[in-house]
Amino acid sequence: MSGKSFLKLFLTLVLLVAVAAGGYFKLEEFSAAKVRESLDRHADLVRVDFERALFNPFDKSLHVWGLDCRLATGAGCSVRKLEVDSFDHEHNPPRFFRGRVHGVSIPVEFINMGTLARDFWKMGYEKLDFDLFADYSYEDETKRLSVKSINFDGPDICRVSAGFSLGDVSLRGPGIGGFIGTSMLDGSLVWQDLSLTNKIVALSAESEGVGIEAYRDRLRESLQLEMQEARSLGNGYAENFYAELIKFIENPERLVVRVEPTEPVPLIYMFMGRSFEEMLDLYGITVEANFYSRK
Repeated sequence: MSGKSFLKLFLTLVLLVAVAAGGYFKLEEFSAAKVRESLDRHADLVRVDFERALFNPFDKSLHVWGLDCRLATGAGCSVRKLEVDSFDHEHNPPRFFRGRVHGVSIPVEFINMGTLARDFWKMGYEKLDFDLFADYSYEDETKRLSVKSINFDGPDICRVSAGFSLGDVSLRGPGIGGFIGTSMLDGSLVWQDLSLTNKIVALSAESEGVGIEAYRDRLRESLQLEMQEARSLGNGYAENFYAELIKFIENPERLVVRVEPTEPVPLIYMFMGRSFEEMLDLYGITVEANFYSRK
């Protein structure tokens, strides 16, 4: 290759890089304008500032960095990055969504948490840091809402992963009207404790003026009485719940909750005066504590 040919190739590559960089920054400007336009529609409820945004026109994903959120009440939080992998732009409410929020940070202050701030301060939290992930889809034909995953990951707090399916959901417009008559089909929740339970037990013991182990014994005895009452009433679901909760209190590691009703059960039944134990039986709720550590 001659010197002139190499120079032409080099200049061509430089030009392509410059065009790509210019296009990238133009895309960032367009993305930021679109995000601000969307956020401005809700400015009466929450004010959101951000550092930069990037919308991918090919897969329609969105990335927003450095968010600062302030509610009209004064409560607020910061977010390191928001990622929207997929989103239904054609319907309201959206029929599908998949996205995550990295680096949420909520200061432990009264304006953010009310009187709970005092308890979190006593447990040693100055702020709550966590990540979130959500993935759901809805089918108009079957009227089924499938929440494939809702994840909460809070270092030094807990990790929670949940998913569930609802039937007879009618998403014909915004609001909760479409959830009237909705039935629970199935669901699950996995709680992995990362110190929160032990801190709550220690705080409760302090508030009652007893030692931690004495408080834990008292709590265990109370749960055993509930378990025995459930057994006497023939409620196996409630008996299982209290038995596994005792194991979790003794050694807070992981708790798995499964919802498996024998047939779809309307959610409205939860608000019709039934006891907690009756709802465990009605919705087929079972619990298993520390299952992965068993030999």
